[in-house]
Amino acid sequence: MRRHSVAVILAAALPLCGFGSCSKTSKPDIPKVVYVTVEKPVAPPAVLTQLCPITRAQGRSVEQVVSAYNANILSLQQCNNQLGEIRQLGGK
Repeated sequence: MRRHSVAVILAAALPLCGFGSCSKTSKPDIPKVVYVTVEKPVAPPAVLTQLCPITRAQGRSVEQVVSAYNANILSLQQCNNQLGEIRQLGGK
């Protein structure tokens, strides 16, 4: 009878192990090559980062103040054009 009880225990334990699949381990698939995109910041051209000139009135006469004002308007337009070109570099 003792042999019979051992056989019953073994018969009950085999399905719990999946008929031997417990001892088998499967390794996960690991990729061999991994590609990573690295972005490298690039400085804008020096022409676009030049300082814009500032014109100051030499005196306080109306002509000199208006002349300096008009020169500064041109300088601001130049700076706005440079900034627009810099923005376009980022939007490629």
